Amino acid sequence: MAYRYLTDENLKNLSKENIKLYDKYLKSSIIKNKDTKETTYKTYKNSFYHFLVYLENEWDNIGLYSKEFMEDSVDIIEGFISWSQDKGVNKKAVNNKVVAISSFYIWSVKRGLIDTHPFLHKLDRVKGAKEEKIRKSYFLTMEQIIEIRVAMRYKTNEFDIQDRLLWEIFLDSGNRIGAISKLPLSRLNIEEGVFEDVREKHGKIVDVIFYEKAKSLIKEWLEVRKELDGQEIDSLFITKYRGQWNVMSSHTIGDRIRKMGRLIGITDLYPHSLRKTSINLVKKLTGSIEEASEFAGHSGLTVTKDHYIEPISKKKQKARIKQLREEKGWN
Repeated sequence: MAYRYLTDENLKNLSKENIKLYDKYLKSSIIKNKDTKETTYKTYKNSFYHFLVYLENEWDNIGLYSKEFMEDSVDIIEGFISWSQDKGVNKKAVNNKVVAISSFYIWSVKRGLIDTHPFLHKLDRVKGAKEEKIRKSYFLTMEQIIEIRVAMRYKTNEFDIQDRLLWEIFLDSGNRIGAISKLPLSRLNIEEGVFEDVREKHGKIVDVIFYEKAKSLIKEWLEVRKELDGQEIDSLFITKYRGQWNVMSSHTIGDRIRKMGRLIGITDLYPHSLRKTSINLVKKLTGSIEEASEFAGHSGLTVTKDHYIEPISKKKQKARIKQLREEKGWN
């Protein structure tokens, strides 16, 4: 079933300021192209409102022209692509939605409302739009998690210690890539197993937790860092480009996660799937949707329940109900 995002409940929570900005663009565009009011621009509006729902769900209604948006625009749009495909939107439709968003920013630059288009020429189109229908939403099992962990441990020619660290911290913390890509060493409390007060999205401050395996890897990585000329960089994850060490980008992290997914035959594993997996496992371990929602940092239970908890199949439901029936003597 296709995800319905233009519901009354979703629309009432959207940023009024963002709607106002988009409506200004829409009115201006329709004046110049009245013939396409009910075709092109109607589609554009639906696509953009889909984007606004995403911003409300995942980025706390971040302002369309805000400094935070401009800084994190690539992460935001890549997250929107992943989020849309998780909802069952096919790749061609996702590309069209990104075009609709881009059109708004092209107009905004022409009007002098912003200086530059925040993500122009910084994104690749979603490949395989003609052939691929939808991307599955992955909730990894403990068996898959362990399989990838073990494979990386022994495939040292293909995976390094930073790959292993990314894997553990994503699954331990359940945090968004926006926080994990910016983990400052200056915020590390190694003994408590936490990066404290990390800036995530829209200025939001979060803690990023980790457990013993990650703790051991961090200590090992910090020893390695002492021998590198990039040790002065205040970031856990770094990468070398043209002879210079830099903070590892979200794009590079995404590439690394996809490479890990291929170890178990998943070619489109994204960081957001690890966040979903982590939150889903908290629900399974605690049996509490409230605990999972709090762990995720969601403002309410609806987002957690609808998008971060693996649906129970009829087959699994049957087995569970059968067990309950047998316990009650109802065969």
